[in-house]
Amino acid sequence: MARNKYPEETKKKILDVAEKLFLEKGYDGTSIQDIVDGLGNMTKGVIYHHFKSKFAILETLMDEADEQAVPDNLHGDTGLEKLQNVLKDTFNAYRRQSIGYSAAVALRSPRILGEQYLQVFNDLVPEMKKIVDEGVADGSIQTDYPEEISELLMLTFNLWIGFQLSVLSEEELRRKILFIQKMFNGVGVPLLTDEIVQESFKLFSILKKE
Repeated sequence: MARNKYPEETKKKILDVAEKLFLEKGYDGTSIQDIVDGLGNMTKGVIYHHFKSKFAILETLMDEADEQAVPDNLHGDTGLEKLQNVLKDTFNAYRRQSIGYSAAVALRSPRILGEQYLQVFNDLVPEMKKIVDEGVADGSIQTDYPEEISELLMLTFNLWIGFQLSVLSEEELRRKILFIQKMFNGVGVPLLTDEIVQESFKLFSILKKE
């Protein structure tokens, strides 16, 4: 397959093979040569024409699989219900979560943690605050601290739970999720219903089996 004649097809094939290998062998267990071998009729040069590194392939896969933290079509009758549905959508995004889990070690690097921290505050918190403000206005969320609640929510799930998921035992995860449930209940945001708690346990169970 000529790389210049069908660049999008070539790129897609690289991503398909890389995703399969990452899920089977883990990101750290997969080399560029493994991807080349899986492609059959391509060379390393073709891969590097489209991606500057193996990590760039991972980033593209994560971007494509990522169901945005705040979807465009938020559903729910109240601000609180919309927040709860965002969490449900996140826990049900198995493909995205599986790709991230396969690269857990790489994603825990200081650089990635720093980038995630900045993204949380620059991009995600402002969008989350809009939903929290809606919940305050409709009475489903009881708080005088909507901005702080928004920050706490994103830091808790993106940085605290998200980056520890691969190293937590089932019992550790259960304790943390139940603590988070009580914490948000205590600040007037009953975010984690029993259904959502069970969804988080289900996701964890699926990831650990892969």
